[in-house]
Amino acid sequence: MGHHPAWRGKAVCQRQEVGVINGGVINGDAAEPLNGEKVKGLKYIVLGVNVAFFALMAAVLPLQFEENDDIMMAMIVNGAYSGTPDCHLVYINVIYGAVLAFLYGLTKAVEWYTLAFAALHVLSMSVLVYFVLTMENRSSWERWLWIIVLYVLWVRIIVALQFTTTAGLVCLAGCMLLLRESKKARWSGVVMIVIAALIRFMAAGLVGLLMAPIIVYTYRLEWRKYMAVVVMLMAVVGCRMVNRYVYESDPEWKYYREYNQLRAQLNDNPNAYQLQPEQLPEGVEWTDYRLLLSFIPDPEQIDLPTIRQISAVVDNMPIQTQAQNLHRLEKYAVELTILTVLLVLMILTTGNRSKYIFLILYSFFMAALMIHVSLDGFLKNRVFLCMLLPLLMTDFMLLPKTTGLKRRWGIEIALLCLCGWYGYQIRQAQLYAGYQRAHWTLLQQPLLDRVPNEASIVTIGSTMRVDAMNPWHIWPYQIRKYTLGWTTWLPLNKPMGHSYRALLRDEMYIFTDRNYERENSRIKIVQSQIEDHYGVPTEVKWKYRNGRYAIVQLKIIN
Repeated sequence: MGHHPAWRGKAVCQRQEVGVINGGVINGDAAEPLNGEKVKGLKYIVLGVNVAFFALMAAVLPLQFEENDDIMMAMIVNGAYSGTPDCHLVYINVIYGAVLAFLYGLTKAVEWYTLAFAALHVLSMSVLVYFVLTMENRSSWERWLWIIVLYVLWVRIIVALQFTTTAGLVCLAGCMLLLRESKKARWSGVVMIVIAALIRFMAAGLVGLLMAPIIVYTYRLEWRKYMAVVVMLMAVVGCRMVNRYVYESDPEWKYYREYNQLRAQLNDNPNAYQLQPEQLPEGVEWTDYRLLLSFIPDPEQIDLPTIRQISAVVDNMPIQTQAQNLHRLEKYAVELTILTVLLVLMILTTGNRSKYIFLILYSFFMAALMIHVSLDGFLKNRVFLCMLLPLLMTDFMLLPKTTGLKRRWGIEIALLCLCGWYGYQIRQAQLYAGYQRAHWTLLQQPLLDRVPNEASIVTIGSTMRVDAMNPWHIWPYQIRKYTLGWTTWLPLNKPMGHSYRALLRDEMYIFTDRNYERENSRIKIVQSQIEDHYGVPTEVKWKYRNGRYAIVQLKIIN
Protein backbone atom coordinates (compact mmCIF):
# COMPACT_ATOMS: atom_id res chain seq x y z
CA MET A 1 0.00 0.00 0.00
CA GLY A 2 1.20 3.53 -0.73
CA HIS A 3 1.92 6.26 1.79
CA HIS A 4 -0.69 8.99 2.21
CA PRO A 5 0.92 12.46 1.83
CA ALA A 6 -0.88 13.83 4.86
CA TRP A 7 0.92 11.38 7.12
CA ARG A 8 4.37 12.80 6.55
CA GLY A 9 6.20 14.66 9.27
CA LYS A 10 7.56 14.12 12.74
CA ALA A 11 4.17 14.00 14.45
CA VAL A 12 3.04 11.28 12.07
CA CYS A 13 6.15 9.22 12.76
CA GLN A 14 5.46 9.39 16.46
CA ARG A 15 1.86 8.34 15.86
CA GLN A 16 2.99 5.38 13.76
CA GLU A 17 5.42 4.28 16.46
CA VAL A 18 2.53 4.11 18.89
CA GLY A 19 1.10 1.65 16.42
CA VAL A 20 -2.53 2.69 16.02
CA ILE A 21 -3.76 4.12 12.71
CA ASN A 22 -7.34 4.18 11.52
CA GLY A 23 -8.39 1.87 14.31
CA GLY A 24 -5.90 -0.89 13.54
CA VAL A 25 -2.76 -1.79 15.45
CA ILE A 26 0.21 -1.92 13.10
CA ASN A 27 3.94 -2.29 13.30
CA GLY A 28 4.98 1.30 12.97
CA ASP A 29 4.62 1.31 9.16
CA ALA A 30 2.49 3.85 7.32
CA ALA A 31 -0.62 2.45 5.72
CA GLU A 32 -3.47 3.64 3.57
CA PRO A 33 -6.73 3.88 5.52
CA LEU A 34 -9.58 1.64 4.47
CA ASN A 35 -12.60 3.06 2.71
CA GLY A 36 -15.21 4.00 5.32
CA GLU A 37 -18.20 2.57 3.44
CA LYS A 38 -16.42 -0.73 2.80
CA VAL A 39 -15.49 -0.99 6.46
CA LYS A 40 -19.06 -0.28 7.54
CA GLY A 41 -20.44 -2.89 5.17
CA LEU A 42 -17.83 -5.40 6.28
CA LYS A 43 -19.12 -5.23 9.86
CA TYR A 44 -22.53 -6.49 8.84
CA ILE A 45 -21.11 -9.16 6.57
CA VAL A 46 -18.91 -10.53 9.36
CA LEU A 47 -21.80 -10.42 11.83
CA GLY A 48 -24.11 -12.24 9.42
CA VAL A 49 -21.50 -14.91 8.66
CA ASN A 50 -20.94 -15.54 12.36
CA VAL A 51 -24.66 -15.81 13.08
CA ALA A 52 -24.93 -18.43 10.34
CA PHE A 53 -21.75 -20.18 11.51
CA PHE A 54 -22.89 -20.49 15.12
CA ALA A 55 -26.32 -21.73 14.01
CA LEU A 56 -24.65 -24.32 11.78
CA MET A 57 -22.37 -25.52 14.57
CA ALA A 58 -25.30 -25.70 16.99
CA ALA A 59 -27.18 -27.85 14.47
CA VAL A 60 -24.30 -30.10 13.42
CA LEU A 61 -22.51 -30.61 16.73
CA PRO A 62 -24.12 -32.24 19.76
CA LEU A 63 -24.06 -28.82 21.42
CA GLN A 64 -24.10 -29.01 25.19
CA PHE A 65 -22.56 -27.41 28.24
CA GLU A 66 -19.20 -28.73 29.34
CA GLU A 67 -20.20 -29.32 32.97
CA ASN A 68 -23.32 -29.22 35.10
CA ASP A 69 -22.54 -25.75 36.51
CA ASP A 70 -24.22 -23.97 33.58
CA ILE A 71 -27.23 -26.29 33.61
CA MET A 72 -27.80 -25.74 37.32
CA MET A 73 -27.43 -21.97 37.00
CA ALA A 74 -29.85 -22.00 34.08
CA MET A 75 -32.33 -23.98 36.19
CA ILE A 76 -32.03 -21.44 38.99
CA VAL A 77 -32.58 -18.41 36.79
CA ASN A 78 -35.35 -19.93 34.64
CA GLY A 79 -37.34 -21.03 37.68
CA ALA A 80 -37.18 -24.78 37.00
CA TYR A 81 -35.29 -25.34 40.25
CA SER A 82 -37.42 -23.46 42.76
CA GLY A 83 -40.50 -22.47 40.76
CA THR A 84 -39.52 -18.79 40.51
CA PRO A 85 -36.73 -17.19 38.42
CA ASP A 86 -33.90 -16.27 40.78
CA CYS A 87 -30.89 -14.02 40.19
CA HIS A 88 -28.54 -15.87 42.60
CA LEU A 89 -26.50 -17.71 39.96
CA VAL A 90 -23.69 -18.63 42.38
CA TYR A 91 -20.78 -18.13 39.96
CA ILE A 92 -22.33 -15.34 37.84
CA ASN A 93 -22.96 -11.81 39.11
CA VAL A 94 -26.49 -11.11 40.37
CA ILE A 95 -26.81 -8.13 37.98
CA TYR A 96 -26.47 -10.45 34.99
CA GLY A 97 -28.76 -12.91 36.76
CA ALA A 98 -31.38 -10.22 37.37
CA VAL A 99 -31.50 -9.38 33.65
CA LEU A 100 -31.99 -13.05 32.75
CA ALA A 101 -34.60 -13.52 35.51
CA PHE A 102 -36.51 -10.53 34.10
CA LEU A 103 -36.45 -12.05 30.60
CA TYR A 104 -37.63 -15.42 31.89
CA GLY A 105 -40.40 -13.57 33.70
CA LEU A 106 -41.57 -12.24 30.34
CA THR A 107 -41.52 -15.64 28.65
CA LYS A 108 -40.07 -19.07 29.18
CA ALA A 109 -40.55 -19.98 25.54
CA VAL A 110 -36.95 -18.85 25.00
CA GLU A 111 -33.97 -20.33 26.84
CA TRP A 112 -32.47 -16.92 27.58
CA TYR A 113 -29.44 -18.30 29.43
CA THR A 114 -28.20 -20.17 26.36
CA LEU A 115 -29.37 -17.55 23.87
CA ALA A 116 -27.46 -14.81 25.71
CA PHE A 117 -24.26 -16.85 25.49
CA ALA A 118 -24.86 -17.49 21.78
CA ALA A 119 -25.37 -13.77 21.10
CA LEU A 120 -22.25 -12.83 23.07
CA HIS A 121 -20.22 -15.47 21.21
CA VAL A 122 -21.33 -14.17 17.82
CA LEU A 123 -20.72 -10.55 18.77
CA SER A 124 -17.28 -11.26 20.26
CA MET A 125 -16.12 -13.39 17.36
CA SER A 126 -17.32 -10.72 14.92
CA VAL A 127 -15.17 -8.14 16.69
CA LEU A 128 -12.09 -10.40 16.50
CA VAL A 129 -12.58 -11.31 12.84
CA TYR A 130 -13.28 -7.72 11.88
CA PHE A 131 -10.11 -6.65 13.69
CA VAL A 132 -8.03 -9.18 11.75
CA LEU A 133 -9.60 -8.28 8.40
CA THR A 134 -9.00 -4.55 8.86
CA MET A 135 -5.47 -4.90 10.18
CA GLU A 136 -3.05 -2.81 8.13
CA ASN A 137 0.08 -4.19 6.46
CA ARG A 138 -1.07 -7.79 6.48
CA SER A 139 -1.23 -9.98 3.42
CA SER A 140 -4.52 -11.67 2.59
CA TRP A 141 -2.92 -15.04 3.35
CA GLU A 142 -1.84 -13.93 6.82
CA ARG A 143 -5.28 -12.56 7.61
CA TRP A 144 -7.15 -15.65 6.46
CA LEU A 145 -4.73 -17.99 8.19
CA TRP A 146 -5.29 -16.23 11.53
CA ILE A 147 -9.04 -16.20 10.92
CA ILE A 148 -8.96 -19.96 10.35
CA VAL A 149 -7.14 -20.35 13.66
CA LEU A 150 -9.79 -18.23 15.41
CA TYR A 151 -12.66 -20.25 13.96
CA VAL A 152 -11.06 -23.57 14.87
CA LEU A 153 -10.63 -22.40 18.47
CA TRP A 154 -14.18 -21.04 18.45
CA VAL A 155 -15.55 -24.42 17.42
CA ARG A 156 -13.52 -26.00 20.23
CA ILE A 157 -15.21 -23.61 22.65
CA ILE A 158 -18.67 -24.12 21.16
CA VAL A 159 -18.54 -27.90 21.33
CA ALA A 160 -18.14 -27.62 25.11
CA LEU A 161 -20.07 -24.42 25.83
CA GLN A 162 -19.19 -22.94 29.21
CA PHE A 163 -19.53 -19.65 31.06
CA THR A 164 -15.77 -19.36 31.71
CA THR A 165 -14.77 -19.49 28.04
CA THR A 166 -17.71 -17.24 27.15
CA ALA A 167 -16.44 -14.61 29.59
CA GLY A 168 -12.91 -14.99 28.22
CA LEU A 169 -14.05 -14.54 24.62
CA VAL A 170 -16.18 -11.49 25.44
CA CYS A 171 -13.37 -9.88 27.44
CA LEU A 172 -10.87 -10.44 24.62
CA ALA A 173 -13.23 -8.77 22.14
CA GLY A 174 -13.64 -5.88 24.56
CA CYS A 175 -9.88 -5.48 24.88
CA MET A 176 -9.50 -5.44 21.09
CA LEU A 177 -12.07 -2.65 20.92
CA LEU A 178 -10.04 -0.70 23.48
CA LEU A 179 -7.20 -0.70 20.95
CA ARG A 180 -9.25 1.07 18.30
CA GLU A 181 -8.89 4.77 17.60
CA SER A 182 -12.63 5.39 17.64
CA LYS A 183 -14.01 6.59 20.97
CA LYS A 184 -17.24 4.75 20.24
CA ALA A 185 -15.31 1.51 19.78
CA ARG A 186 -13.36 2.00 23.01
CA TRP A 187 -16.51 2.64 25.06
CA SER A 188 -18.12 -0.39 23.44
CA GLY A 189 -15.08 -2.32 24.59
CA VAL A 190 -15.66 -1.09 28.14
CA VAL A 191 -19.24 -2.43 28.05
CA MET A 192 -18.09 -5.83 26.76
CA ILE A 193 -15.40 -6.17 29.41
CA VAL A 194 -17.89 -5.31 32.16
CA ILE A 195 -20.30 -7.94 30.80
CA ALA A 196 -17.46 -10.49 30.75
CA ALA A 197 -16.65 -9.69 34.38
CA LEU A 198 -20.31 -10.21 35.29
CA ILE A 199 -20.30 -13.66 33.70
CA ARG A 200 -17.01 -14.89 35.16
CA PHE A 201 -14.82 -12.40 36.96
CA MET A 202 -11.73 -14.61 37.18
CA ALA A 203 -11.79 -15.48 33.46
CA ALA A 204 -12.24 -11.84 32.47
CA GLY A 205 -9.46 -10.87 34.87
CA LEU A 206 -7.11 -13.44 33.37
CA VAL A 207 -7.73 -12.27 29.81
CA GLY A 208 -7.52 -8.64 30.87
CA LEU A 209 -4.22 -9.30 32.59
CA LEU A 210 -2.82 -10.91 29.45
CA MET A 211 -4.04 -8.06 27.25
CA ALA A 212 -2.85 -5.29 29.58
CA PRO A 213 0.75 -5.30 28.26
CA ILE A 214 -0.32 -4.84 24.62
CA ILE A 215 -2.79 -2.12 25.63
CA VAL A 216 -0.06 -0.21 27.49
CA TYR A 217 2.40 -0.88 24.63
CA THR A 218 -0.13 0.62 22.21
CA TYR A 219 -1.39 3.55 24.31
CA ARG A 220 2.05 4.57 25.57
CA LEU A 221 1.59 8.03 27.16
CA GLU A 222 -1.70 9.01 25.50
CA TRP A 223 -3.37 9.41 28.87
CA ARG A 224 -6.81 10.30 27.47
CA LYS A 225 -7.20 6.76 26.19
CA TYR A 226 -6.68 5.40 29.68
CA MET A 227 -9.86 7.13 30.83
CA ALA A 228 -11.94 4.33 29.29
CA VAL A 229 -9.82 1.78 31.17
CA VAL A 230 -10.30 3.67 34.45
CA VAL A 231 -14.09 3.82 33.95
CA MET A 232 -14.11 0.11 33.09
CA LEU A 233 -12.24 -0.80 36.28
CA MET A 234 -14.56 1.35 38.37
CA ALA A 235 -17.62 -0.30 36.78
CA VAL A 236 -16.24 -3.80 37.40
CA VAL A 237 -15.49 -3.00 41.04
CA GLY A 238 -18.96 -1.46 41.45
CA CYS A 239 -20.64 -4.56 40.04
CA ARG A 240 -18.60 -6.75 42.37
CA MET A 241 -19.69 -4.63 45.33
CA VAL A 242 -23.35 -4.95 44.32
CA ASN A 243 -22.99 -8.73 44.07
CA ARG A 244 -21.34 -8.91 47.48
CA TYR A 245 -24.02 -6.70 49.06
CA VAL A 246 -26.88 -8.81 47.69
CA TYR A 247 -25.38 -12.03 49.07
CA GLU A 248 -24.38 -10.58 52.43
CA SER A 249 -27.77 -8.95 53.00
CA ASP A 250 -29.22 -12.45 53.51
CA PRO A 251 -27.52 -14.60 56.21
CA GLU A 252 -28.31 -17.86 54.41
CA TRP A 253 -26.94 -16.70 51.07
CA LYS A 254 -23.93 -15.17 52.83
CA TYR A 255 -23.18 -18.50 54.52
CA TYR A 256 -23.65 -20.40 51.29
CA ARG A 257 -21.51 -18.00 49.25
CA GLU A 258 -18.46 -18.37 51.47
CA TYR A 259 -18.97 -22.10 51.95
CA ASN A 260 -19.26 -22.76 48.22
CA GLN A 261 -16.24 -20.58 47.39
CA LEU A 262 -14.06 -22.50 49.84
CA ARG A 263 -15.45 -25.86 48.73
CA ALA A 264 -14.82 -25.05 45.06
CA GLN A 265 -11.26 -23.94 45.83
CA LEU A 266 -10.58 -27.22 47.58
CA ASN A 267 -12.12 -29.36 44.85
CA ASP A 268 -10.06 -27.51 42.21
CA ASN A 269 -6.81 -27.50 44.20
CA PRO A 270 -4.44 -30.44 43.55
CA ASN A 271 -2.74 -29.73 46.89
CA ALA A 272 -5.97 -30.69 48.68
CA TYR A 273 -5.64 -34.22 47.26
CA GLN A 274 -2.11 -34.54 48.68
CA LEU A 275 -3.18 -33.75 52.23
CA GLN A 276 -2.48 -36.59 54.68
CA PRO A 277 -4.75 -37.68 57.58
CA GLU A 278 -2.37 -36.32 60.21
CA GLN A 279 -2.49 -32.87 58.58
CA LEU A 280 -6.23 -32.46 58.99
CA PRO A 281 -7.55 -30.06 61.64
CA GLU A 282 -8.48 -31.65 64.94
CA GLY A 283 -11.90 -33.28 64.91
CA VAL A 284 -12.08 -33.77 61.13
CA GLU A 285 -12.35 -37.40 60.09
CA TRP A 286 -10.39 -38.62 57.10
CA THR A 287 -13.46 -40.25 55.52
CA ASP A 288 -15.49 -37.04 55.78
CA TYR A 289 -12.64 -35.17 54.12
CA ARG A 290 -12.44 -37.67 51.24
CA LEU A 291 -16.18 -37.37 50.74
CA LEU A 292 -15.73 -33.60 50.54
CA LEU A 293 -13.20 -34.07 47.73
CA SER A 294 -15.69 -36.42 46.04
CA PHE A 295 -18.26 -33.58 45.93
CA ILE A 296 -20.55 -35.23 48.49
CA PRO A 297 -19.64 -33.73 51.89
CA ASP A 298 -21.86 -34.18 54.91
CA PRO A 299 -22.81 -30.51 55.51
CA GLU A 300 -23.23 -31.05 59.24
CA GLN A 301 -19.76 -32.58 59.64
CA ILE A 302 -18.01 -30.30 57.12
CA ASP A 303 -19.64 -26.99 58.01
CA LEU A 304 -18.31 -23.49 57.32
CA PRO A 305 -15.95 -23.23 60.34
CA THR A 306 -14.53 -26.67 59.52
CA ILE A 307 -14.01 -25.94 55.85
CA ARG A 308 -12.26 -22.69 56.81
CA GLN A 309 -9.78 -24.67 58.90
CA ILE A 310 -9.18 -27.18 56.09
CA SER A 311 -8.66 -24.37 53.56
CA ALA A 312 -6.11 -22.72 55.84
CA VAL A 313 -4.12 -25.97 56.02
CA VAL A 314 -4.19 -26.46 52.23
CA ASP A 315 -3.25 -22.82 51.57
CA ASN A 316 -0.17 -23.22 53.76
CA MET A 317 1.18 -26.29 51.97
CA PRO A 318 4.97 -25.97 51.45
CA ILE A 319 6.19 -24.73 48.08
CA GLN A 320 7.89 -28.08 47.45
CA THR A 321 4.50 -29.77 47.53
CA GLN A 322 2.94 -27.15 45.29
CA ALA A 323 5.79 -27.44 42.78
CA GLN A 324 4.93 -31.10 42.24
CA ASN A 325 1.78 -29.94 40.47
CA LEU A 326 3.76 -28.47 37.57
CA HIS A 327 3.98 -31.89 35.92
CA ARG A 328 0.29 -31.45 35.06
CA LEU A 329 1.38 -28.97 32.38
CA GLU A 330 2.44 -32.04 30.37
CA LYS A 331 -1.21 -32.20 29.35
CA TYR A 332 -0.55 -29.20 27.10
CA ALA A 333 2.82 -30.37 25.76
CA VAL A 334 1.71 -30.21 22.11
CA GLU A 335 0.15 -26.76 22.40
CA LEU A 336 3.10 -25.36 24.35
CA THR A 337 5.60 -26.78 21.85
CA ILE A 338 3.78 -25.19 18.92
CA LEU A 339 3.46 -21.87 20.74
CA THR A 340 7.14 -21.90 21.66
CA VAL A 341 8.13 -22.45 18.02
CA LEU A 342 5.78 -19.67 16.94
CA LEU A 343 7.18 -17.19 19.47
CA VAL A 344 10.80 -18.05 18.66
CA LEU A 345 10.18 -17.52 14.93
CA MET A 346 8.51 -14.18 15.62
CA ILE A 347 11.33 -13.05 17.88
CA LEU A 348 13.89 -14.02 15.24
CA THR A 349 12.07 -12.20 12.44
CA THR A 350 11.25 -8.91 14.12
CA GLY A 351 13.59 -6.04 13.38
CA ASN A 352 12.06 -3.68 15.90
CA ARG A 353 14.03 -3.63 19.16
CA SER A 354 11.05 -2.62 21.32
CA LYS A 355 8.88 -5.40 19.90
CA TYR A 356 11.75 -7.86 20.27
CA ILE A 357 11.99 -7.09 23.98
CA PHE A 358 8.21 -7.03 24.35
CA LEU A 359 7.80 -10.50 22.85
CA ILE A 360 10.44 -11.99 25.14
CA LEU A 361 8.98 -10.37 28.27
CA TYR A 362 5.44 -11.30 27.23
CA SER A 363 6.48 -14.94 26.79
CA PHE A 364 7.94 -15.04 30.29
CA PHE A 365 4.85 -13.27 31.63
CA MET A 366 2.48 -15.90 30.22
CA ALA A 367 4.72 -18.75 31.39
CA ALA A 368 4.76 -17.25 34.90
CA LEU A 369 0.95 -17.04 34.89
CA MET A 370 0.63 -20.68 33.85
CA ILE A 371 3.01 -21.76 36.59
CA HIS A 372 1.21 -19.63 39.16
CA VAL A 373 -2.18 -21.13 38.25
CA SER A 374 -0.75 -24.66 38.32
CA LEU A 375 0.79 -24.33 41.79
CA ASP A 376 -2.56 -24.36 43.58
CA GLY A 377 -5.10 -25.22 40.89
CA PHE A 378 -5.86 -27.47 37.96
CA LEU A 379 -5.08 -25.66 34.71
CA LYS A 380 -8.28 -26.78 33.01
CA ASN A 381 -8.70 -26.66 29.26
CA ARG A 382 -11.20 -23.79 29.46
CA VAL A 383 -8.67 -21.71 31.41
CA PHE A 384 -5.90 -22.61 28.94
CA LEU A 385 -8.12 -21.46 26.06
CA CYS A 386 -8.68 -18.16 27.86
CA MET A 387 -4.89 -17.74 27.90
CA LEU A 388 -4.30 -18.99 24.35
CA LEU A 389 -6.62 -16.57 22.56
CA PRO A 390 -5.01 -13.36 23.91
CA LEU A 391 -1.58 -14.75 23.09
CA LEU A 392 -2.53 -15.45 19.46
CA MET A 393 -4.13 -12.03 19.00
CA THR A 394 -1.03 -10.39 20.47
CA ASP A 395 1.16 -12.39 18.08
CA PHE A 396 -0.93 -11.27 15.13
CA MET A 397 -0.64 -7.61 16.11
CA LEU A 398 3.13 -7.86 16.52
CA LEU A 399 3.78 -10.03 13.46
CA PRO A 400 6.59 -8.42 11.41
CA LYS A 401 5.54 -6.93 8.08
CA THR A 402 8.31 -8.67 6.16
CA THR A 403 10.00 -11.94 7.03
CA GLY A 404 12.29 -14.40 5.34
CA LEU A 405 10.52 -16.97 3.22
CA LYS A 406 11.57 -19.91 5.39
CA ARG A 407 10.65 -18.20 8.64
CA ARG A 408 7.31 -17.09 7.22
CA TRP A 409 6.62 -20.68 6.22
CA GLY A 410 7.64 -21.76 9.71
CA ILE A 411 5.09 -19.41 11.29
CA GLU A 412 2.40 -20.61 8.91
CA ILE A 413 3.19 -24.27 9.52
CA ALA A 414 3.11 -23.70 13.29
CA LEU A 415 -0.36 -22.15 13.01
CA LEU A 416 -1.61 -24.96 10.78
CA CYS A 417 -0.27 -27.52 13.27
CA LEU A 418 -2.17 -25.73 16.02
CA CYS A 419 -5.33 -25.90 13.89
CA GLY A 420 -4.76 -29.59 13.23
CA TRP A 421 -4.26 -30.37 16.91
CA TYR A 422 -7.39 -28.50 17.94
CA GLY A 423 -9.28 -30.10 15.07
CA TYR A 424 -8.41 -33.44 16.63
CA GLN A 425 -9.57 -32.17 20.02
CA ILE A 426 -12.85 -31.01 18.49
CA ARG A 427 -13.48 -34.47 17.10
CA GLN A 428 -12.72 -36.11 20.45
CA ALA A 429 -14.92 -33.63 22.30
CA GLN A 430 -17.69 -34.20 19.76
CA LEU A 431 -17.56 -37.97 20.23
CA TYR A 432 -17.54 -37.61 24.01
CA ALA A 433 -20.44 -35.16 23.93
CA GLY A 434 -22.42 -37.52 21.70
CA TYR A 435 -21.72 -40.38 24.09
CA GLN A 436 -22.86 -38.27 27.04
CA ARG A 437 -26.00 -37.10 25.23
CA ALA A 438 -26.93 -40.71 24.37
CA HIS A 439 -26.49 -41.82 27.98
CA TRP A 440 -28.56 -38.93 29.27
CA THR A 441 -31.35 -39.28 26.71
CA LEU A 442 -31.62 -43.07 26.62
CA LEU A 443 -30.54 -44.19 30.08
CA GLN A 444 -30.51 -41.43 32.66
CA GLN A 445 -33.40 -39.05 31.96
CA PRO A 446 -35.97 -41.88 31.58
CA LEU A 447 -35.04 -43.06 35.08
CA LEU A 448 -35.30 -39.54 36.51
CA ASP A 449 -38.68 -39.04 34.85
CA ARG A 450 -40.02 -41.87 37.01
CA VAL A 451 -39.15 -40.02 40.21
CA PRO A 452 -42.03 -38.00 41.75
CA ASN A 453 -41.89 -34.29 40.93
CA GLU A 454 -41.85 -33.30 44.61
CA ALA A 455 -38.79 -35.46 45.31
CA SER A 456 -35.17 -34.37 45.70
CA ILE A 457 -32.22 -36.05 44.01
CA VAL A 458 -28.66 -36.57 45.16
CA THR A 459 -26.03 -38.06 42.90
CA ILE A 460 -23.20 -40.02 44.45
CA GLY A 461 -20.11 -38.76 42.65
CA SER A 462 -20.55 -37.43 39.11
CA THR A 463 -22.64 -40.29 37.74
CA MET A 464 -25.62 -38.19 36.67
CA ARG A 465 -24.73 -35.90 33.78
CA VAL A 466 -27.39 -33.21 33.52
CA ASP A 467 -24.84 -31.23 31.48
CA ALA A 468 -25.76 -33.52 28.55
CA MET A 469 -29.23 -31.97 28.55
CA ASN A 470 -30.20 -30.00 25.45
CA PRO A 471 -29.07 -26.43 26.30
CA TRP A 472 -31.91 -24.93 24.24
CA HIS A 473 -34.63 -26.77 26.17
CA ILE A 474 -33.74 -26.67 29.86
CA TRP A 475 -36.78 -24.96 31.32
CA PRO A 476 -39.41 -27.57 30.24
CA TYR A 477 -37.62 -30.28 32.22
CA GLN A 478 -39.47 -30.87 35.48
CA ILE A 479 -36.38 -30.78 37.61
CA ARG A 480 -36.20 -32.04 41.16
CA LYS A 481 -34.09 -30.24 43.71
CA TYR A 482 -30.53 -31.52 43.65
CA THR A 483 -28.57 -31.75 46.88
CA LEU A 484 -24.91 -32.00 47.89
CA GLY A 485 -22.16 -31.10 45.43
CA TRP A 486 -21.99 -27.33 44.95
CA THR A 487 -25.63 -27.08 46.03
CA THR A 488 -24.53 -27.94 49.60
CA TRP A 489 -26.09 -25.30 51.90
CA LEU A 490 -27.89 -23.74 48.92
CA PRO A 491 -30.77 -21.70 50.45
CA LEU A 492 -33.11 -22.87 47.69
CA ASN A 493 -32.71 -26.42 49.09
CA LYS A 494 -33.82 -25.70 52.64
CA PRO A 495 -34.60 -27.62 54.73
CA MET A 496 -33.19 -30.42 52.57
CA GLY A 497 -29.52 -31.18 52.15
CA HIS A 498 -28.04 -29.71 55.33
CA SER A 499 -27.06 -33.10 56.73
CA TYR A 500 -26.65 -36.71 55.64
CA ARG A 501 -29.73 -37.35 57.74
CA ALA A 502 -31.72 -35.75 54.92
CA LEU A 503 -30.80 -38.77 52.80
CA LEU A 504 -33.12 -40.84 55.00
CA ARG A 505 -36.24 -38.85 54.10
CA ASP A 506 -38.94 -40.54 52.06
CA GLU A 507 -38.78 -37.81 49.40
CA MET A 508 -35.01 -38.21 48.89
CA TYR A 509 -33.82 -40.35 45.97
CA ILE A 510 -30.20 -41.27 45.17
CA PHE A 511 -28.96 -41.62 41.59
CA THR A 512 -26.06 -44.05 41.24
CA ASP A 513 -24.62 -46.64 38.90
CA ARG A 514 -26.14 -50.11 38.95
CA ASN A 515 -23.29 -51.80 40.82
CA TYR A 516 -23.81 -49.69 43.94
CA GLU A 517 -23.73 -52.84 46.09
CA ARG A 518 -20.03 -53.49 45.51
CA GLU A 519 -17.65 -53.20 48.44
CA ASN A 520 -16.15 -49.76 49.08
CA SER A 521 -18.65 -48.05 46.78
CA ARG A 522 -19.34 -44.44 47.69
CA ILE A 523 -22.86 -45.21 48.78
CA LYS A 524 -21.49 -47.82 51.19
CA ILE A 525 -19.12 -45.21 52.61
CA VAL A 526 -22.01 -42.78 53.04
CA GLN A 527 -23.99 -45.45 54.89
CA SER A 528 -21.02 -46.06 57.17
CA GLN A 529 -20.70 -42.37 57.99
CA ILE A 530 -24.40 -42.07 58.77
CA GLU A 531 -24.11 -44.91 61.24
CA ASP A 532 -20.87 -43.60 62.78
CA HIS A 533 -22.03 -39.98 63.20
CA TYR A 534 -25.73 -40.43 63.91
CA GLY A 535 -26.00 -44.02 65.14
CA VAL A 536 -28.48 -44.94 62.43
CA PRO A 537 -27.96 -48.21 60.52
CA THR A 538 -29.34 -48.14 56.98
CA GLU A 539 -30.00 -50.37 54.02
CA VAL A 540 -30.30 -49.62 50.31
CA LYS A 541 -33.64 -50.15 48.59
CA TRP A 542 -33.71 -49.81 44.84
CA LYS A 543 -36.65 -48.00 43.26
CA TYR A 544 -35.86 -47.89 39.54
CA ARG A 545 -33.02 -49.30 37.48
CA ASN A 546 -31.93 -50.25 34.01
CA GLY A 547 -28.89 -51.99 32.61
CA ARG A 548 -26.50 -49.20 33.62
CA TYR A 549 -27.94 -46.97 36.36
CA ALA A 550 -30.18 -47.17 39.40
CA ILE A 551 -32.23 -44.87 41.59
CA VAL A 552 -32.28 -46.01 45.20
CA GLN A 553 -33.30 -44.85 48.64
CA LEU A 554 -31.68 -45.25 52.05
CA LYS A 555 -34.00 -46.77 54.63
CA ILE A 556 -33.46 -47.06 58.39
CA ILE A 557 -33.04 -50.62 59.63
CA ASN A 558 -35.53 -51.13 62.45
